[in-house]
Amino acid sequence: MNILIIEDEPLTVLGLKQKIKEINPAAMVDNAPSVDMAFELTGQNTYELIILDIDIKGKAGAGVVERMKTLYPATAILVITDLDERIYGLPYIKAGSDGFLSKLAPSAQFDEAIRGMMVMGKYASTALQQQIIQENHVTRSVRHANPLKSISAREKQVMNHLIAGKSTAEIAAILNINKTTVGTHKMRILRKMQVNSLIKLIEKVRMLS
Repeated sequence: MNILIIEDEPLTVLGLKQKIKEINPAAMVDNAPSVDMAFELTGQNTYELIILDIDIKGKAGAGVVERMKTLYPATAILVITDLDERIYGLPYIKAGSDGFLSKLAPSAQFDEAIRGMMVMGKYASTALQQQIIQENHVTRSVRHANPLKSISAREKQVMNHLIAGKSTAEIAAILNINKTTVGTHKMRILRKMQVNSLIKLIEKVRMLS
């Protein structure tokens, strides 16, 4: 197993190497003290795991994680940092990291994180797992929310006339508005209902009503 540690603190590098060797004595470990050198090494070698300290000189923001994951999607990335996991954990997971670990974590948690990344390519503390679950729940709730609830009163009037088969001109006359306004309402309705035709709109309204 080839592992790259992107870290500019010698003691941290030494500690990580010792833990890695305890878990897998045959692992080959390289160290890059800067992001530039890291990209040089990743361009020359294949790594199964990258351990990235985002606090190294020059800083390694979420953009670095995104770039690495784009270039090397099969490589697991563990972010380590002194930054607060409650604030930075989820954003870095969203950026593409497969794990997030506080440098202030107890030794046992450090062992668990390194082992989890080496064996399964994933790691998150219990607290971060709860954040991820909550975020996914909110995302699903928003995605599956009934879109009819986002339709305004005027849009509902236009939509009902559209479903009834009325033309743009007819709707404009009934509601005493111009045809351009009817067209604008129609586009908004289709967008909110996430459909691209009147037929699909009718089907979806019937299904959700």
